[in-house]
Amino acid sequence: MHYLLIGGSAAAVAAAETIRGLDKEGLITIVSREKYYPYSRCLISRFVDGRISQDNLYFKTRDFFKRHKIDGILSTEVKKIDRGEKKVILDNNKELSYDKLLLATGARPRLPKIDNTDLKGVYFFHSLEDASLIKEELVKITDAVVIGSGFVGLEAAYALARRRLKVTVIERCSQVLPNQMDTIAARIIQQDLESLGVEFIFNESAIVINGEERVSGVTVSDQDYIPAGLVILATGTVVNKELAQEAGLATENGILVNEFLQTSEPDIYAAGDCIEIQDITSGKRVVSATWFNAVLQGKFAGSNMASFSKRYSIGVGIQNAVQFHQIPAISYGMAMLDTEDPHSDYEVVAIEEKGVYKKLVIRENRLCGIIFVGDISKAGFYAALIRHGVDISKHKSKLLDPDFSYAYFKEYDFSEKPPYKKVNLCWDSQYWWREKVRCMGI
Repeated sequence: MHYLLIGGSAAAVAAAETIRGLDKEGLITIVSREKYYPYSRCLISRFVDGRISQDNLYFKTRDFFKRHKIDGILSTEVKKIDRGEKKVILDNNKELSYDKLLLATGARPRLPKIDNTDLKGVYFFHSLEDASLIKEELVKITDAVVIGSGFVGLEAAYALARRRLKVTVIERCSQVLPNQMDTIAARIIQQDLESLGVEFIFNESAIVINGEERVSGVTVSDQDYIPAGLVILATGTVVNKELAQEAGLATENGILVNEFLQTSEPDIYAAGDCIEIQDITSGKRVVSATWFNAVLQGKFAGSNMASFSKRYSIGVGIQNAVQFHQIPAISYGMAMLDTEDPHSDYEVVAIEEKGVYKKLVIRENRLCGIIFVGDISKAGFYAALIRHGVDISKHKSKLLDPDFSYAYFKEYDFSEKPPYKKVNLCWDSQYWWREKVRCMGI
């Protein structure tokens, strides 16, 4: 059996490790376009600002491939999948056959529609390669502009501010983290970063990056000019689904998979940032670019590829935990109200005091989202209530009491529901993604 995995980050590595634990003799090959051994993208800001060395970015030891008998092919890109022949064609025209294939192709930074993004000194904040180049620049510059204030943009701003640069963040919305945090949480995080000297411009867009060969500044939509020797583009990501599309696999916003992480081709699986998952809090399919989900999906996909059937049905699309400066924050589940939902019947329980903000979102007597800022203790407990769909109707008046805990649910089994089930025959249909309700196994 030859297991071929495309991608060299969280999902692919977790899948490879799982496969090796279940199949000691099968051949495992990882093909990665990056030249580095598996490293954590979540930590590149700490590398840029000097809190950790490059060696501490790697989440597996350098002998990981050898120890697990994995053939690691780095600095190489898969250009085509031939489903009929069950092989892939690499960018050096070599071919690799497979019995089981995993697509863990991830996502790439979105290139904003701004003039002159190709100038020297303009970077994404996505990879170790980006981080290494940015570090080299820091000895030559004094000011920087970050375009975008999502998690990546704020990580970049914090890292640069720690290196004592004058940092300006441009955000077209009216707050930081517009897709992850509400206005109260955003204000607390913004004020914390402002205490480091980071400046914010809201409700404006960058329209041009100024400079000849090298960046000299950024002009925003009201024609204000901001000097900058470095510009970071942090305007979101794009799913790497083209390889799957060209192979004729089912895709929408991401690669479509069933609850066993299979694509529309039974021997091709997908996991990580490139796929859509069914979010248990909203019932909608979403692309979830989180490290935790990628690792978990990789483990499930690896198990299924090795013929140990395991159903992935616990997906929560939004789950972010971060601490930029002094303020830790967590957003989990449907913490942002869907005001366009005609059947919306959400309840909100919240407290805010002394730099601490806690918000719980409830629907039909079950938690569906949380935001904790400043104090994230017991966030794991509330996340478990969400994942397991626990009825909290008897405890609504106590939800944010200091002693509210698992002790209130002694009768409830919080161990993970058995993921091993017989596969329904309807999953064999080429239209399984249209027949999801019938295939739920309920």
